[in-house]
Amino acid sequence: MTLVITLSVATFLAGAAIGVIAIIIAGIHREDRAKTLTGTPRSHAQAATRRMLGVGVRHDNADSSEPQDE
Repeated sequence: MTLVITLSVATFLAGAAIGVIAIIIAGIHREDRAKTLTGTPRSHAQAATRRMLGVGVRHDNADSSEPQDE
């Protein structure tokens, strides 16, 4: 009986992990096609995808915002 419960829990958790990964991949592809990384996220899903991936808002002049050595 414990084997069945353990396998059921493991299967559920594996399915949940695959589902989360699939949602993240779909968010990445959607952002990439729409070329919207230069603006603020339009939905909570876009904001969550960017936050999870560590991507903020891309600026056109990303190099100029970094301090330059003189």
